[in-house]
This record gives sequence, structure tokens and C-alpha cells, in this order.
Amino acid sequence: MMYEIDLTDVVIALTKALEFTNEDLGYHHERVAYIAASIGKKLNLSEKDYETLFWAAYLHDLGAGAKLVDREIHNLDKYDTAHANFGYELLKDVPFFTEVAQVIKHHHTKYINFTSAEKNSPLAFLSQIIFAADQVDLYLKPNKLALLQRNEIERFFRKNVQILFNEDIVEAFLDLSQKESFWLDLTTYYIEDRLKTLRPKTKILAGEQGLKLLTVPFARIIDAKSPFTERHSLKVAALSGQLAEIAGLPGQKSLIEIAGLLHDIGKLSVSNKILEKNGPLNDEEYALIKTHPYYTYYLLIQVTGFEKVAQWAGYHHEQPNGQGYPFKLTKDQLDLPSRILAVADKWVALRENRPYRDALSIENALDILENMAQKEIVDPEVVKLLKENIDYLEKSQEEEIGQITGKTNEPLLS
Repeated sequence: MMYEIDLTDVVIALTKALEFTNEDLGYHHERVAYIAASIGKKLNLSEKDYETLFWAAYLHDLGAGAKLVDREIHNLDKYDTAHANFGYELLKDVPFFTEVAQVIKHHHTKYINFTSAEKNSPLAFLSQIIFAADQVDLYLKPNKLALLQRNEIERFFRKNVQILFNEDIVEAFLDLSQKESFWLDLTTYYIEDRLKTLRPKTKILAGEQGLKLLTVPFARIIDAKSPFTERHSLKVAALSGQLAEIAGLPGQKSLIEIAGLLHDIGKLSVSNKILEKNGPLNDEEYALIKTHPYYTYYLLIQVTGFEKVAQWAGYHHEQPNGQGYPFKLTKDQLDLPSRILAVADKWVALRENRPYRDALSIENALDILENMAQKEIVDPEVVKLLKENIDYLEKSQEEEIGQITGKTNEPLLS
């Protein structure tokens, strides 16, 4: 089956989740995308190069997403290439984003450190634009009007022509800088609105495997947030897909797997101090935990074509008895894929180590899940399917993960 997807929708929605990792990242990707896109327009880039630049600008800190949990963005070295290389590794095999990956790889490389051949490469040039845009945003002091910082930043760029920055890029930036509106557009109030006029209007037809590969990097970042969840999303995706097939929903299997990959994307908003607490949560901590499926739903619903994915992923803590969260839906409001994903999430969690307990045996996990089913915390029929097929599901888990990621022996993030 083929799906029509707006790639910019996907990029914007999923990148927004990265900003959950720390408040200091708020609107960083949007500002860098705005600055880079404005420079790209000024330089009259081709449509294809402009698309690549825009997406790479939004995704440039993808490799830092898992590393910025409970840290400050300004503690990162401005010229550190480690997270740039990591972002490249995450995206290099993703259809539609192979060139974006190349651009991200060098977005922290100083102009002077490119070889002569690289300086003339179109993709390296796009990297240099993002590097310049990123430096502008990192240079800006958040508590001071951007317009009042214009002269200082202009001096910084003039001083570093042919050292940090390409001369043509500096010239384009300095020309843009003359407009007060350019700096005023960088304020939080207007940046997203201004980006609407700059975003590429690119819709692509993606096959099921291509769509999964598009979302796998984000699942990896989600899972890397804590050592206790290092493959959680991959396992939930695999189990959800298998249960969907057994339940007679083979046509929906791929979208259900995508929902599994992304179901915890809202959890990037939750501090590791809460996720890794070795003991019961207090009321405030539990309230914060309850935010994550809400964020998951509203991040994914922004992507045209992901309406069902948003529901299945965002409803994974809803319960047939109506006592789940955050929407308090009841059984008649939860379709079968939603109920499947909820069971898969709980099963995988029971079988994983947690700060307060070791992974449970299959027998103990089934006992707990069946008890939940009796109370309609989870769907009894889905639990029955799981129990009847447990040997097959457990033995085929790694093979199923390999099919989703396009790889066997899928490595963990480090």
C-alpha cells in the first residue's frame, strides 16, 4: 500500500518532540530553519536543494536529542561534530533523507576545515548555511531583543569570513540583517507563522517500509532517553504488528507498527528523574507522566495522513473501563488497533527491567496482564490472543524488529 505524506509535516511534528528534551531547545529548530531558509531564498537555491536545506535545518540536532535530556543546549560545544555524526547515522539509510543526512553530518564543520573539493560540493554548501544559521541562534541571548543584538552578530560574521563562514553566505546573511523584520521574525510569537511562508510543499508517495524507516530514528531517540527503555518502542511496534496480523488486520499492520514506534514520543517531555525513580511516584510526578500520551497525540495529529497513527499511539494509556488517561475514553471509543497497542505496551514494559524491579518472567507477566483484563484495564480478547500465541510472539520478536528496521541484529544507541 502507498501513502501520501507531506514530508514537511513529518519533519516539523517530530522535531517539535526534540524540543521537549529541554526548555532551552524551545523554538531553536524553528529559528535555525527560518534563518537558513531565508539565506537559501536569498541565494536562489534550486527547489531540490532548498527542500534539503529546510528539512536538514529542522533536523540538524536530531543526534543531540537523546543526549540533551536534563541538560542545557548551551553546554554543548558550538563546534562539536559528535552529535552531527550521530544525526547522520540515524538518517543515512532513511528513504527521502539520504542527502539531508549528508548535510547534517557537516553542520558543525567550520568553513576552514572543509577540503577544497568539499567547499565546492552542493551538499557541503547547504551544511555551511545551516552552520551559519545555527551560530546566529546560539549567539543570541534569549532575554534580550534580537534586533538589539544585530550589530554584534554582524561583527562576528564579518570577522570570521573564510574562517568559520563561506563568503557568499555571509554576504547573504548581512543583506538579510538590514531588515528589522528579519530579527523581529525570530521572536517566539511569530516564528512559526513566518515559517509557513517558507516551508516546502512537498508530498511524497511512500510505501509501507519507507514510511516505517522514516520513523525508526525517532523511535531510537525515544528509547535512548533511559537505559530502562533502550528498545521499548521497537518491541512495542513489533508486538503490535504481530497481534494485528493475528487479529485479522494485516492491511493495517504497517500503520500500527508506526504507531508503536512513536507511541512514547511525548515521553521526551518527562524528566528522567521521574522515569527512573526507584519507588512510587507522588501525585505531581504521576500527573507529569500522564502528559506524555497527550503530547504524543497532538504531535502526530499534525501530520496529514497520520490521523489513525495519532489515535492509536495517543490512546495507549486509555482503558476499556474508562479509567485510563488522558482522554478518559471507553471501550466503544477505542478501536481494535488502539486496544492492541495498549496491551503490547504493557506486555513489553512487564518484560523489561525497571528501576524498581527486574524484568518479569513470561508466567508472571501473563498473570498480571490477565488480572488487568479482568478489571478491563486492558482488552480481554487481545490478552487472550497474546496468551494463545505467546511462544511464537516471543521467539519471532527479533526477526520482526529486523523487518521493521530493515536490519537484523538492530544495534542499540550509544
